Amino acid sequence: MRAPTLWDFILLTSLAAIWGSAFLAIKITVEDIPPATIATGRLLVASIVIYLYMRSRSLSLPKNRKFWQQIVLISFFSMAAPFAMISWAEQFISSGLTAILMATGPLIALILSHFFSTDDRFTLFKFLGVLVGFAGVIVVLGLETFSGIGDNFYAQIITMFAAMCYACSGILVRRIKEKSNTVVTASILISATALILPVSLIFETPWVAIASSETNSILALLYLGLIPTALAFILRFYLIREVGVTFASYVGYLVPFFGVLWGALFLGERLPSTTIIGLLLILAGIAVSRLHFKKLQKNT
Repeated sequence: MRAPTLWDFILLTSLAAIWGSAFLAIKITVEDIPPATIATGRLLVASIVIYLYMRSRSLSLPKNRKFWQQIVLISFFSMAAPFAMISWAEQFISSGLTAILMATGPLIALILSHFFSTDDRFTLFKFLGVLVGFAGVIVVLGLETFSGIGDNFYAQIITMFAAMCYACSGILVRRIKEKSNTVVTASILISATALILPVSLIFETPWVAIASSETNSILALLYLGLIPTALAFILRFYLIREVGVTFASYVGYLVPFFGVLWGALFLGERLPSTTIIGLLLILAGIAVSRLHFKKLQKNT
């Protein structure tokens, strides 16, 4: 694992901007399409796109049995389970509350990385960074977001399980020895599609839902597959494998900011005056998390 560069911060911000738009797209699709079918649809679209891109680079899927055992586990935790969980939960709780609950991800990742990695250990500065960043999320979304706490309890618990799944998948991804990020992403997407497809076919009759859906829902589903899934997960896995799970998990703090920003730009929602303050807190949290006592001693 190496120290993050300016380019890594740009990729982290880009990933947050992409995922911030995903909540809006899910809200559109879930009006017509059931949760497991949304998850299957976005994964299927992403799998086809990334596989074709992989083949265009003369790359192929590995045949190693151990590799695929790891991939199945990763695909469950990184895509199949959280996609279905979030899509189901957003039927009952707001996108803002979803973002708040998903923002517990960096803390979960910090704890898991400490115990299950050798180069991404817990430090005081990382912990302070997590706290400051979470405070920034609250400022961005506003305290009124918590008004839904206590209602739809199971939907909230499921959302936090989704955050935990993402953290677990990050730990597992770093153990993959395959060097090509494109091959790893394509393998995970294909495996995740295979995992979630039976659920959709058995419980949701997706052909009926798709056939009766509005055009906006279909377009939103295609968008979910191309951008917040195919492109976003290439970026996520790259950051995890290069600069660590904890750093990559900070995307969970930036996502709410972009969610609020896109809502203001495209849905005419009010942009709170505290949004910029919240963003500055989030950025400060990320900056603090990268500090080390040794570096501070050298500079004093």
